[in-house]
Amino acid sequence: MKAKIFCLVAAILFGIASAGHAQVKDYPRKPIQIIVAHAAGSAVDIFYRLFAEEMGRTLKVPVNLMNKPTASGSVAANEVAHAPKDGYTLLAALVGQQTTLSIANPKNPTNILRDFDPIEIHTYAANTLFTKADSQFKSLEDVIEQARKKPGEVILGISEMGSNSHLESSQFIRLAKVDITQVFNEGPPQILTGVLGGHYHLGWGNHVNLMPLVASGKVRALASDIKSPLGVPTFTEKGYPVYLPLLMGLFAPKGTPATVLKTWEEAVNAAIRDEKFQASINKLTFIVTMTTGPEKLDKLLKEEYARYSKFTPEELGWKQK
Repeated sequence: MKAKIFCLVAAILFGIASAGHAQVKDYPRKPIQIIVAHAAGSAVDIFYRLFAEEMGRTLKVPVNLMNKPTASGSVAANEVAHAPKDGYTLLAALVGQQTTLSIANPKNPTNILRDFDPIEIHTYAANTLFTKADSQFKSLEDVIEQARKKPGEVILGISEMGSNSHLESSQFIRLAKVDITQVFNEGPPQILTGVLGGHYHLGWGNHVNLMPLVASGKVRALASDIKSPLGVPTFTEKGYPVYLPLLMGLFAPKGTPATVLKTWEEAVNAAIRDEKFQASINKLTFIVTMTTGPEKLDKLLKEEYARYSKFTPEELGWKQK
């Protein structure tokens, strides 16, 4: 009798294991959802819409996007972290922002190292200080001079608390020893609206969003953290070493099967070699240096974590002085 029960239990367990294996082996079998932790129209949104189209063709299933930018991206991250570990719900987000949330806010529901398996991470743009085309500011030196003459009167629009633009802006203000009023926004579209509407003297954005506006004569770029197609000097060249690389990445819930992650790795690498996809990226002037593979991704994430760990909670904006 005991032998029969044992065989029955073993058969059930084997069936469950086989079913799970079949699900992984057959991945993907249904639509995939990418939850974007940033607003529609942001660089993350723009890139992953192109990316989703390419992945849909490669994986032969629909890859859909949903924007959930609230609470600095923590709502989106929390939803994905607690989603089934089957590869059908993924997170697209700025690495710096998610790292900041993990380091500076002990109550944050997710941790980028603990709760996610990275699928790919890449650089994508230069962080850029810009102004309206008819602004009095023609150069970075003009901004510094005015901020010193009238402390606090120069208004600068930046993204969410703890974002790259927030941290780089704070770095610049500290290094230049000036008093500039920073105003938080949900994302790049709101910053741009504020600058063009005359509510902000300056804005902090990325060169991908700014390229068409510079070309049409609506805005003027003043400086960037890295070299970009905008052709403006870097902050470092001007004597202010401001640099936190803009990285965005695609993440799965921690514990997603290795075979699923491998499927994505192969699909991503195929996309990067695709001439049409490359042409789409280049047309939008994305600076894409993509990293895949578990070992390289683990190393990159730990390096970013160490980079942001050098900031205090006050600098990261999560604790008032």
